[in-house]
Amino acid sequence: MKARQRVPAPEVTETDWAGTVARAAAEDVRELLRAERRRRRGRWFAGGLVVLAVGAVTTLLFRTTLFDPVSGTPSQDDVTAPAQTNQAAMFDTGRPFGATPAADWPDGVAGIVPPEPKPVGAFSPEQVAEATQLVRDVLVASRLDRRMLVNHDPTAYLDLLAPDAHQQLQPLFGNGREPEVQSLVSLVAPGSTLLPVEPKVSGSMSVRQGGPGELVVHTNYVFAYAFEPPARLRLVDAMNAIVVVRADVDYILRVGDRWRPTSLGLWFDQAEGFGYSIGCDAYQKGLLAPVTTERSVTQQPDDVEPGAYFDPTSPLPPSGGCRH
Repeated sequence: MKARQRVPAPEVTETDWAGTVARAAAEDVRELLRAERRRRRGRWFAGGLVVLAVGAVTTLLFRTTLFDPVSGTPSQDDVTAPAQTNQAAMFDTGRPFGATPAADWPDGVAGIVPPEPKPVGAFSPEQVAEATQLVRDVLVASRLDRRMLVNHDPTAYLDLLAPDAHQQLQPLFGNGREPEVQSLVSLVAPGSTLLPVEPKVSGSMSVRQGGPGELVVHTNYVFAYAFEPPARLRLVDAMNAIVVVRADVDYILRVGDRWRPTSLGLWFDQAEGFGYSIGCDAYQKGLLAPVTTERSVTQQPDDVEPGAYFDPTSPLPPSGGCRH
């Protein structure tokens, strides 16, 4: 039985803390926030072997909204069976990505390569190079640094953002509000352990002129994380211990006199993406865990090839459901 549901994303409301920040801001920032509330939205999906749950993402002052999973009857074939021998040959903890499309991807930070710096609008090649290097550092801090992944410490990430952006995101960590920031960072669920290998990374970034004093850096990456398999379980597929995260996020560097001093620097903007082969319960808490944390799993939609989840250029899944 397949669980699949198309749910339109509802309008989302501002958070209380965001209203406080907006009221305290100068007029130029208030106007900026009003304009971006009118014209920017995002989407975030989790899907594949375990879950496709549709939600709105954190985009400036917007909250993420997760929909309830679609109920279904577990299949006996979906449950990971106890091992009678050693781990299945398809999965090698020393080379966990070997049987997946990510096998030959670069390891960790080597997979994040800024584009050749060229002039963009009013921005010089030197400014473009500085911006893309900053975004590269942001991606490392948010998706690869184990201080964020394992310890859930956002300090290194937040310190790279403009002070006002830092202030907006900081309340979302450490108090159960992680689903509101899952479009921007990767957080491993307690009880799940990453293998001692670097995540695999594939994708690209591009640069374009935004509004006055804005340089937009679009990032489009897929991150694959390998988890330690539970003891005495036979893994019938390498994907039982791997989680794939696709993240398409715009970052904006703001410079010039039109911005108040605390708004100068790097901001997050529109974000969309999905998680594939990911535990439902963890995902709905804004966290990452492999399918072996679930008692049952669902197959990916018939109209999406599994390899497409590893392709950063593939269309995002339109909708889905979660079964437990």
